[in-house]
Amino acid sequence: MLNQILEQGREMNLNPGEELMRPGTYIKAIPLLMEGRIRISRQDGEGGELLLYFLSGSQTCAMSLSCCMADQKSSVLAIAEEQTQLLMIPVAYLDQWMTQFPSWKAFIMQTYAMRFNELLKAFDAVAFLRMDERLVQYLAGRRKAEGTHILHLSHQDIAHELHTSREVVSRLLKRLENDGQLKLGRNKIELSQTPRWLPA
Repeated sequence: MLNQILEQGREMNLNPGEELMRPGTYIKAIPLLMEGRIRISRQDGEGGELLLYFLSGSQTCAMSLSCCMADQKSSVLAIAEEQTQLLMIPVAYLDQWMTQFPSWKAFIMQTYAMRFNELLKAFDAVAFLRMDERLVQYLAGRRKAEGTHILHLSHQDIAHELHTSREVVSRLLKRLENDGQLKLGRNKIELSQTPRWLPA
């Protein structure tokens, strides 16, 4: 299976800020992340974003799988957050490998299950959580995706991804800092090593 992936995959490199896919475009290959991190989000009509999930490790995007199989246009925006290396697998191999390699089928099914759960969390956050709870959930997701408690983000970056105002984010972050849960710096947030409000 690994030999097939390496043989058929086309290497692609993205710089920070480069797009892998955007709404309204067709996807002709399945991205398999080798290194780096990609942010998957939805856009509104005014250019605002709502974060859905991150791709990291040896992961692929459930949205791109769905679009490839149905020959539909993308409905999400995918942007590299750091130097990123991918293997782009031609869509023709998606079905072929599903019947040929049980490990590939299991990988695809696990990807769908994981991303579906993350989409439910994103929906629940918008529908049911207060903004302070959404911010905490966002920071927890960032810490997990980046593998560090030091996040290089501006208040505007966070506001953009949570679809709220910078003033609201700044006020809530200051409250968490006063509570000893994090330290704020210039475009940097240092989370407590043992925070009460973030999952391990």
